[in-house]
Amino acid sequence: MRTLGDGQSVQVRRQRLYLPGDVIVVRRRDHWNAHRFLGYAPSVHGLVALTQSDDAAERDPAAPTSAIVGRATCEVRVSDRLAALGRYGRAVIRRVTGVGR
Repeated sequence: MRTLGDGQSVQVRRQRLYLPGDVIVVRRRDHWNAHRFLGYAPSVHGLVALTQSDDAAERDPAAPTSAIVGRATCEVRVSDRLAALGRYGRAVIRRVTGVGR
């Protein structure tokens, strides 16, 4: 996953289900971002999507599933999916135990 420059674009397709490792576009308050999808998590506001940039130390704030625009049409390597699953596991453990908040 790399940063897009000014004037560059990415094709996005809506799906019913996103898999760990997919690059998804999420609509935030003041911008959109395309980051690696880690997985879904329950919250008091319903199901949320957990995402994180490949080069970020921390994950993004959880986004409601209604904020997902779609999946970027790019190749996802098996290693990217495995890394996303590992990050998802750590995120779930933090949410359950409260460690790292």
